[in-house]
Amino acid sequence: MEKAISNHNHLSLDFKKLNLFVLIILSFITLGAYIGVWFLRSRNSIESFNHKPNIHFGLWRLFTVVSFVFLFIQWFGNWVLSDYGIANLKSYEVIFNFSFIGLLYYSIFRLKESFEDQYDLHLNKYLLFIFHIFYIQFKLNQVPSTSK
Repeated sequence: MEKAISNHNHLSLDFKKLNLFVLIILSFITLGAYIGVWFLRSRNSIESFNHKPNIHFGLWRLFTVVSFVFLFIQWFGNWVLSDYGIANLKSYEVIFNFSFIGLLYYSIFRLKESFEDQYDLHLNKYLLFIFHIFYIQFKLNQVPSTSK
């Protein structure tokens, strides 16, 4: 397996190695909204190796903005909105969160397919389901660096 990964070192040139601890902390602080930021920051890297346009970055842009709006409302909504307004927004937030999770898993498993097809980098589907971007970043951080 190590040989298969080292034969495809150019994968590490495209993806930034990020500190996994920082990624987890940012995701928890932002209540998951940072996941969208991770996808948007990785867009060029994903598009450079992925010839099939199977991840919708326009949707990720929309979902990231809406996630941060809901996060802002979560933090400061009591100062601006009535109880009825907050209750209304909570119902929309539930619908949004399920859609966000659907987009997340769709995108994560498309990334898995691309990694396995083009780079012989195998990802455990169960770990991927539980840890999503954290597991992908962990695996990307393990790819040997070819920096000069």
